[in-house]
Amino acid sequence: MIWPFRRPAQPPLDAASAARRETLAAGPAPDLDQPLAALRWCVVDVETGGLDATRDPLLSIGAVMIEQGRIVLDRSFETGLTQTQTTGAANILIHGISDSVQRAGQAPHAALLDWLEFAGNAPRVAFHAGFDQTVLQRDTLAQLGLRPPVPWFDAAVVAPLLFPAVAPRCTHLDDWLAHFGIAVYARHGALADAYATAELWLVLLDAATREGIASARQLQRLLRARRWLSIH
Repeated sequence: MIWPFRRPAQPPLDAASAARRETLAAGPAPDLDQPLAALRWCVVDVETGGLDATRDPLLSIGAVMIEQGRIVLDRSFETGLTQTQTTGAANILIHGISDSVQRAGQAPHAALLDWLEFAGNAPRVAFHAGFDQTVLQRDTLAQLGLRPPVPWFDAAVVAPLLFPAVAPRCTHLDDWLAHFGIAVYARHGALADAYATAELWLVLLDAATREGIASARQLQRLLRARRWLSIH
């Protein structure tokens, strides 16, 4: 009997890609006890071919780094993953990634290796991070057989925790950006949304520090306690 839920075999990698994969697998976990402002953060956003994080294809990844409390303007990351079957016209109207661009992207394993090398062991940040995390972990496991041991932080959860009086009026990323007067040069592309989220994250880090949250580990514990309380 074949176990029905066995994971599909990982696609074979060329020697260079396999070596990159092994280097990534041996990388250290982040030090979450550093002060919040001293920690490197990788803020990421993905574009997909739908809203089902478990099934819909990953089209593009955009990311920026925060180091020493600042967005590193000369270091950003953006890549598209080649698609053998492009998404429908209605979906293209949402993410703006045309048929030709989808077919011209990187091979998925190469794009994911580039993404992981860019992000390193920095904790990941996203707005509604559960979606981005699920998509990236799904494809990273399928293409590379890797589960990077890095924590994820959800700006959409941290913001209401630190600014509860504002939360009822702020549901979407645009709401929070508008509340804090953060100007956005563009939206609804992976890199542009990652940059906008990074600007919000800097505001949240400053607020967390003022509240006496000294490290990412303390923030992580606070979020876990909040999650526990919300289900009891």
